[in-house]
Parts: sequence; structure tokens; C-alpha cells
Amino acid sequence: MTDRTATIQERWPQILDAIKSRRRFTWILVSQHVKVRSYDGTTLTLAVFNQAACENLVSSGSCEVIEDALAEILGTRPALKRVVEANTPPASARTTPQSPATQVQVSVAVTAPESSALPNPAETTTPTLHLVLAQTAFLMHEQGNNQAAALLSDVEEVELVPGNRFGDWQDAVLIVPPYLVPRFTQEVTSSIQPVFEHVAGRHGLEIGGITAVPALPDIGDNWRQILQDRLAGGAASNQASRTRAKGVTPAFSRDGFVFDSREEVLVYEALKREQAELPQESTISIFPLPMGRVGSGNSWTPDFLVTVAGRVGIIEVDGPHHLKRYGADATRDRHWRNSGIVHIERILVEETSTESDLDALVRSFLTRLREYR
Repeated sequence: MTDRTATIQERWPQILDAIKSRRRFTWILVSQHVKVRSYDGTTLTLAVFNQAACENLVSSGSCEVIEDALAEILGTRPALKRVVEANTPPASARTTPQSPATQVQVSVAVTAPESSALPNPAETTTPTLHLVLAQTAFLMHEQGNNQAAALLSDVEEVELVPGNRFGDWQDAVLIVPPYLVPRFTQEVTSSIQPVFEHVAGRHGLEIGGITAVPALPDIGDNWRQILQDRLAGGAASNQASRTRAKGVTPAFSRDGFVFDSREEVLVYEALKREQAELPQESTISIFPLPMGRVGSGNSWTPDFLVTVAGRVGIIEVDGPHHLKRYGADATRDRHWRNSGIVHIERILVEETSTESDLDALVRSFLTRLREYR
């Protein structure tokens, strides 16, 4: 092993972090299916464990993500060479055209290593599950199910557990941040399961079902002190109180505000864009996730409380779980109106995927709020 290769391997965790900050899908592929083979100062050779992962790196545009991460950490853009380690090489090697902007030469060379160099099948289960997860997410997106695709992109880990006490099959357990568990409704998991099973089957895995469970918090020896500090100081603010009560570092925040989901952040940004375009003497105020006590005696937290022209309105960002609680939402909306909220707008998470459509929804909401009689 050369000194340059050893240096790259030492800095590989930093490179992986830089890749993860740019694109989670690329990080999954690289961290689970790629290792450093050699570096001579100008060319970095990466060993890819299977042809499917190599093709995904090329077709998904992940090579450019890797190049950007290398440039950030190394201060230079070495040529990338990907070598597929497989029993049977494909019929021909493929070459990815270089980008004029980066002038990086990228080629694919295929070799057939000795059987002793191949990973143990038992050791490749986890990387294969990550590949199944990534390919399922992309298929869900291609099928138009952006809701499921977005949820799968936030899955932190996939584990296999016995599907029954006899061990006749295995179920896949999706490890997700605690705040996301309620979003994996029966409807969502039912749409994901057949696609996940199909992809897993093509990788030689038989999956009987999928479930989502919360990721366990990372704790250290001083966990008692940390928990006591949070319990003592965590109730100081009523902004996003339901998020802060989870006792974990907020996953979504902007301008000092905490949010429950990525979709709420998108709506907040749309409200800010509208706020910025209005004259200061006739603008709006935005209150994300404030807790309030309504006339019925309940303490509720709307997603957004907005004021304009002496009127107050609410925006709720509804996920698929709201489809089964229409009656409860209608009752809550009635109590909001009886307590002085003149207009309630419910935006579906599917409507937040396009910035222009979301801006139009926000403008319509503000127009109706101004004109309400």
C-alpha cells in the first residue's frame, strides 16, 4: 500500500461525510458498496462490490457528487476509476463522458478477482438491504409516489427480523427518526411493501413484510445529566412544543424555529417569500407551530398561524394520516373558527413538491384571508 493510498483511506470517513451532506442516496451506495483500492496522486481507483451498484453510481449522477466531495476534502479533483469486483465480468466496459465543467476523466474497468477476495455473503446482507432501500425509493418516485419516496430517503437503517416464530421468512424493519414513525401509516407501508419485496427478491432476499420503528437515541455515560438538563429547560418555549418534547435534537429548523417535517419547512419558506415581496406597511406575520388554548378548553398547535390586514388564519400541512381523521379535523377547524380564526387552509404534503405550485397556494390563502367577510 502506498503512502498516498493510506492517506486517502485515513481521510475516507471525511469524504463520506462530505458525500452524505450532498446526497444521501450517493452516500448509501458509496458507504455500503465501495472501498478505496489505490491512489497514485492523480487517479483514485475505487472497488465496487457488484455491477448493479456500479451502474447505479453512473446512472444516478453520483459520480459528480463523489467528485465534488473529493475536491472539498482533498483540494483537487483526481480522476476516478471504478473497478467492479464480481465473479463474471460484463460483456464490455462502459465509459462515462467527462463533464466539461470539471474536466474529470471517469472510466470503468472490470476485473474478475480471485474468489478469496470476494465478500462473504453473510457480510453483504446489510449493504444489499441499503441498495434495496435506495432502489425502492427511486422506483416509488418514478411511479409518482413522492410521499413514500421522501419517507424512504430518511430511513437510517434496515434490519431483518423473523417473520414468524418458525423463522419461515423475514420481515424488514425500517429504522427512522422518531418524529417520522406516525407518517408510515398503513396506507403508506402498503404502497411500499410490494415494491420493496420485488426489489429484495431480485437481490436474493425473501421479505414477508415491512414496518417502521423509531431509531434508538445515541447516549453516553452522562445521559442522566443530559436528560435532567432537558427536563429542566425543555418547557421554556411553547413554539413547536410537541417537537421539543421528544427530547431529541430537532431535525428541521430555520431562523431559530423548529419544525416537525420537511414539508413544513417548505411552507415556511413559501410564506417568507411572500412576506419579502409585500410592502412593510402591509405585510404579514408568520408564527410556526405555536401552542394556544382555544375556547373549547383544548391546547392545540397549528402548523402555522398567519396574520394579515387585521385577520388571523391557520395553515395545516396534512400528511396521509389525515385521510382517516377527516371528522376530527373538521371538529378542530370548527373550534378554531369559534375562537376567532377566520380562515383555515389545509395543504396536502403532495402539494409541496413544486415551489411554484406551493407559492400559488400561499398567495391564494392570503387573498382569501384578506377578503374574508
